[in-house]
Amino acid sequence: MNIAGVIAGVFFVAGILFSVTYRGRIYPGVIIAGINLGGATKEWAQATLEANLKEDQPVVLKYEGESWTMLLSDVSGKIDFEGSAREAISVGRNNNTVQNIGAIASAFFGGREIDPVINFDLSLLRRNISSISAEIDIPAKEPEISYDTGTKKVTVSAGENGHRAEQDKLENLIIQQWRTGSREEINVPVNELRPKLTDSEAENTLQRAISLLEKKLTITVPGDSEKWSLVNEQILAWMDAQSGGWKKQVIQEWVTELAKGLNREPQNSSFKFVSSGRVEEFKPGKDGRQILVDESTNRILSGLTKMETDKSDTEIALEVNIVPPEITTAKANNLGIKELLGRGESWFTGSIDNRIFNLRKSAESISGTLIAPGEMFSLNKVIGDVSAATGYKPAYIIKEGKTILGDGGGVCQTSSTLFRSVLKAGLPIQERVAHAYRVGYYEQKSPPGLDATIFQPQPDFKFINDTPAYILVQSEFDAAKKYLAIDIFGTSDGRIASTSAVRIWDSTPPPPDLYQDDPSLPIGTVRQVEHSAWGAKVAFDWKVVRGEEVLQQRTFFSNYTPWQAVYLRGTKP
Repeated sequence: MNIAGVIAGVFFVAGILFSVTYRGRIYPGVIIAGINLGGATKEWAQATLEANLKEDQPVVLKYEGESWTMLLSDVSGKIDFEGSAREAISVGRNNNTVQNIGAIASAFFGGREIDPVINFDLSLLRRNISSISAEIDIPAKEPEISYDTGTKKVTVSAGENGHRAEQDKLENLIIQQWRTGSREEINVPVNELRPKLTDSEAENTLQRAISLLEKKLTITVPGDSEKWSLVNEQILAWMDAQSGGWKKQVIQEWVTELAKGLNREPQNSSFKFVSSGRVEEFKPGKDGRQILVDESTNRILSGLTKMETDKSDTEIALEVNIVPPEITTAKANNLGIKELLGRGESWFTGSIDNRIFNLRKSAESISGTLIAPGEMFSLNKVIGDVSAATGYKPAYIIKEGKTILGDGGGVCQTSSTLFRSVLKAGLPIQERVAHAYRVGYYEQKSPPGLDATIFQPQPDFKFINDTPAYILVQSEFDAAKKYLAIDIFGTSDGRIASTSAVRIWDSTPPPPDLYQDDPSLPIGTVRQVEHSAWGAKVAFDWKVVRGEEVLQQRTFFSNYTPWQAVYLRGTKP
């Protein structure tokens, strides 16, 4: 018989015997936490681990005479004995025969140490580590360069070193301790923070600072008369004493903040429809401007470096990107604005002066707006910030169930009127939110359900120009007649919009009248600021067709809560 065949046969028989012997048992040499589980069944291994492993073995942390103890239970943790036994018996038993043989041989001849399975709340562990770190950490004191405006002298403090616990490393050490069952104390790993200047670095920084005194760095913007002049302490604050250079990140943050006030969007030309079928410009387009922060920061860094060697002042122009408007005056005759597509109307009889002022201001702010084909119109975006800072006056608004003075009361009349014009123009409406209750102004010569509320930043009123040409939004305001109209002009593509009669159901009577004290009104004065309104559910259908094609078909629903009449009662002496 062939010797090689005999040897192969012997190994084959031995392998079969080995497999039979350890069927359902852990292979020899598999160890968990120092416990050799070779030959054990999964159940016996689990019982052995439960008997020998201490589930709440304390981990002791040390740092410079201080100590902290952490238990596995402190982080809602425990040993998964069944899972650990399952991991042990899985050694050498996967779908790869070659890997299995290697794992079995490795365990048999050299031992295979695996960690017990533990479950715990990692976020809780990190929170505990963070708490311990807070007792250890000492922040470094950065070097400081100071300028005394009185004596005109510069001083440089060297700073102080600090240290910080390495939380990630400590986390791994604690977890490994729980898995191995080791009782050794853990020395908390700490990083030293070394910003302190040497004597030579401090002297070099002082000489640099002295060389910059009374030198002026002027920042300009191309095409703008505005400029910023920086001198002495403003420049010294950007010096990086450790590197001998400049604090690029600090300078970049300064440029970023500056850019917020300088950046502007391009302003398209606004046009006014005239009876001849053409448009005329009444607000010219303006180029937009974007400050390029990275490029501008690098320019400032170059200027500062130059200042250290030059005796003269330095002027730096920020890097800007000029963005031209999409619609310029030259394009006025190519926009396809030919006819009226839809008109919305509303009345505001009984409004106080400030409400009328806000209504007029918001209506005029959208008048002349051009909307490109395919563009979405956002009323909040066009009107912008509604506050005293932008010129709006306080008028009565409803907030948290009370009638109070708030900036911009009345702006929602503009959104409601625009909603009506968009319905008639048959343009797809993307966002519309009804008021929470029926407002009398919106039901003057109109049924309920034709209102739309807005508030910065939400809710908004949005629609899309899905016509093939530009459309123009134009407002008409008549203070004497208490009348507002908003027109949408463009080019008709043959679409026809229609609305059904308004359906009203579940009507609910208003609560009793409410009187609120108002310290701004004289004693004896009573002013009604809200009229009672019935609650109701309201709906109407809207359909837009072009020939046989249905472009839009939807139902607008409003759920109005009942509203009480509100009277303000003066308390001012």
